[in-house]
Amino acid sequence: MDPKENLIRVITFDHPDHVPWFLTMKPDDPYDEGSFQRLPYEGAFPPQEGGPDMWGIGWQASDPRLMLPYPVKHPLADLTVLDDYVWPDPDDPRLLEPVKREMDPSRLMLGTHGLTLMERAHSLVGMEHLFLALMTDPDRVKSLLRKIADFQVRMAEHFVRLGVDGGWISDDYGSQKSLLISPPMFREFFKPLLAEIVQVYKRAGLFFFFHSCGHIEPIVPDLVEIGVDVLHPVQRHANDQAKLNREYGDHIVFAGGIDTQYTLTRGTPDEVRAEALEQIALLGEGGGYIAGPENWLPFPPQNAKAFATAVKECGKYPLRTDLLDLAKKGGGTRDASSLTKNESS
Repeated sequence: MDPKENLIRVITFDHPDHVPWFLTMKPDDPYDEGSFQRLPYEGAFPPQEGGPDMWGIGWQASDPRLMLPYPVKHPLADLTVLDDYVWPDPDDPRLLEPVKREMDPSRLMLGTHGLTLMERAHSLVGMEHLFLALMTDPDRVKSLLRKIADFQVRMAEHFVRLGVDGGWISDDYGSQKSLLISPPMFREFFKPLLAEIVQVYKRAGLFFFFHSCGHIEPIVPDLVEIGVDVLHPVQRHANDQAKLNREYGDHIVFAGGIDTQYTLTRGTPDEVRAEALEQIALLGEGGGYIAGPENWLPFPPQNAKAFATAVKECGKYPLRTDLLDLAKKGGGTRDASSLTKNESS
């Protein structure tokens, strides 16, 4: 069974052969299985070298070891100029040129909406200003989000016409310990618009992946409701993974879950192997798990190899019953009592 077919079986809970795995989703990564790939349109993510992007947001280049630059110029810091703002054109054919170049039928191709809604809004406005405006100027914020969503819906339509297999939203709604906004605020301002984007793909019979860093447990049922198939990264130290698996593991596939705050970036190969086995034992039962990092940071090669080797050796279905024992021998740290899917909360 090739990696793409196996991944589809995971997403559809249809007796996969093994737990899929990924590290960077780059075609030349020797430790990436190669089952899927994100395809961002031109300008979906900030320019790595910094400077202005097509939205007029000014970016400061960051340490090259980090993931992305950070915004320093917000063209809509004053929301009263919203009506005068010139929006990028989603029908500009140049936006899809990199997507056309990277299309690969051997992988699950995912049309990628970088900085989709929340992140695009706070990059345009400034995070503090946006959060204040959600309370003090909600109508203008809704107008802003409506315009961003219109752009993303149009990009989704273009992706579908190009023949992608699904979509990917990158939009962070969580901090380390809580949501960035309340669940009612998420449901009022963001959920309906996210649903519009997701449904472009679902109406075409395609899959949908949703990435949000941080603690997002309270809105997972909302993501299930709007049609999300795969949730990434279910951060280990920000969410109760066992609880999420018990309550939603039959309705949504979890991807990621391997700690990048310590284990993959600063841990030993034995610690990486142990955590990979623990995560397979916790999330892999029933076939609804894609093993991978919580985020894309530089990993020591020995840790990348330890991760990929552990999943290849021990991720075959039916799963081994001694995964936790193997993890303990390798230095696992998770309490085994938390790993039973059907235990009470």
